[in-house]
Amino acid sequence: MAKLPDHIDKNDKAAVADYFIRERKFNEYRGRLDEIIEREGKGYTFVIGQPHWPYLDRMVTMGYGVEETGHITWKIISPSK
Repeated sequence: MAKLPDHIDKNDKAAVADYFIRERKFNEYRGRLDEIIEREGKGYTFVIGQPHWPYLDRMVTMGYGVEETGHITWKIISPSK
């Protein structure tokens, strides 16, 4: 089993399930953005509309860049570029 953060009680099944569900959703979101960035081949992509800020805030800590480029348009830059 994967290591849980210290603030989650491993005996609380609901909290453990919630943690892994949130991790899976985040990894799927990041994976979709990474696939799009790779497919476009520019090292970045644009998100039009309201991005999911909890995920993007976490991605910034992982080295991704997030820039507002216009009204409801955001540029997501891969950490490898």
